[in-house]
Amino acid sequence: MILFVHGEDAFRVNGRRGVMQKAFVAKYPAAEIFVFDFEDQGTTDDVRRALGACAGGLFATRKMAVFLHPFELGEASEKLLLDFLESFTENAGTEVTLLLVSPGKTKKAHPLARFLARHAREEAFGKLDEKSVADHIRRELASIDAEAGFSREALSVFAASLGTDTARIRSELEKLSTFKPGGVFETDDVTLLVGTAPENAIFAALDALSRGDKKHALFLFHREASGPEGAHPILSMCAWQVRRLLLVREAFDRGMKRVPDVAAETKLPPFAVQQMLGRIDSLPLSRIKRGLATLSDFDTKFKQGGMDPHVALDLFIWRF
Repeated sequence: MILFVHGEDAFRVNGRRGVMQKAFVAKYPAAEIFVFDFEDQGTTDDVRRALGACAGGLFATRKMAVFLHPFELGEASEKLLLDFLESFTENAGTEVTLLLVSPGKTKKAHPLARFLARHAREEAFGKLDEKSVADHIRRELASIDAEAGFSREALSVFAASLGTDTARIRSELEKLSTFKPGGVFETDDVTLLVGTAPENAIFAALDALSRGDKKHALFLFHREASGPEGAHPILSMCAWQVRRLLLVREAFDRGMKRVPDVAAETKLPPFAVQQMLGRIDSLPLSRIKRGLATLSDFDTKFKQGGMDPHVALDLFIWRF
């Protein structure tokens, strides 16, 4: 049997490799597993040594041979591997399982890729798109702690903070699960343990304002404004986020309800649009325009030297 795991999401590719190896050992406790990394050891002698480990014998046992980075081989080494694979597929009774693992983009026209497409059981792990992040987070959390979960707001903040970084998603979920086993993670848990990128923190704060949760918004805004640059950049980022809300609101009011349609119209990321549409009922056009006008008025006063940015931030929180 030949197994082929590949894709641009190296973390998930390597995670799947680990799962397959453990499953093989669980099924065949007396089996042997050999791992060869052709990125570091890709000479013809290295390949012959790897292929030799797949040979049977009088007292042959179950084996799994794991070939990492097979597409890194040079021409001569690659021919050795391909010739071996051709003969391997003709030996249906072999006790050997081959697992080829390639983290990274694979060219379909590559001779090895074409062969594997015909003869291997293939699993591909491409980069997550923004629409799939929330579902991926839920699946990962279930595999860590089946009893744990997110509140709706906390899941949005968590997803916005980490994007499509599957390695960090996993590590941060493990951290949350250790902190609150079997619990429901709230926005405060996420912001305390995970932290957020500034633009995502601002969105989370505006989201809290849209729900009427001024206390949490105050906490998020003040945390971001406590940095060395102070509150002025936070207000600028607020204006940027409110302008994005305005674009989504205007598209929604013109009858666009589907995330792909609004994203295409506004040129905004689909995941950001999905977040905004989730709060659109509490963000009428008049409220968004009022918020943008308030921020514009503050900006004028800053330029005239008549307002402290920290005072302006607090006023914006209470007026929006």
